[in-house]
Amino acid sequence: MIKKSVILEEPSLFELKEADAEMFYREGYVDAESFLSIDAVERINRAYDSEIESRRSNKEWINLGFSEEIQSELFTDRITTMMEKLLGGPVNLWMGMYAVVMPGGQGLEWHQDNQYTHILGHMCNAFVALDEIDVNKAGLWIAPRSHLLGHQPNLNEGDGHRRAAEPENAESVRPMKPGDAVIFHRELLHHSKINYTDS
Repeated sequence: MIKKSVILEEPSLFELKEADAEMFYREGYVDAESFLSIDAVERINRAYDSEIESRRSNKEWINLGFSEEIQSELFTDRITTMMEKLLGGPVNLWMGMYAVVMPGGQGLEWHQDNQYTHILGHMCNAFVALDEIDVNKAGLWIAPRSHLLGHQPNLNEGDGHRRAAEPENAESVRPMKPGDAVIFHRELLHHSKINYTDS
């Protein structure tokens, strides 16, 4: 008996629809499955492999900052056009980071990214999974419609991580595959929990 080989095709990349834009402004976020291709994810991860390996003993949340790899993968014509459609005009890529929650590490507390750098006007973030992520692996939690509350005060003292009051309507996003994203307003409350895995 001859076995047929099966070729698994990568799902079509995410393209913003009118209903997605409406959800972004109403709920503060939109689920963007297959936002980046698997090839793009692998290129980004390869660029950080040695840096991550050198910090393997660190149990905390690590931010490796902006990179040319992230910029080149996010400033494609497809994504730029999508963001212009969502935000209603020319867009700028403000910053990027490669964030890692090591095994046993704790993600960030509830916060708005606009608590760090207060950008006025239309703005959004894209949380892109570069590995499989779920509630046991420092998964992303959000509070729908919390962007409508406006800029929240920082409850932490000093210049460290910002913290907002914990929202009553917190919910975890669905499990994410590499390349999936959640596009959300910079004033949407969000956080990530503990990485209970060994990855």
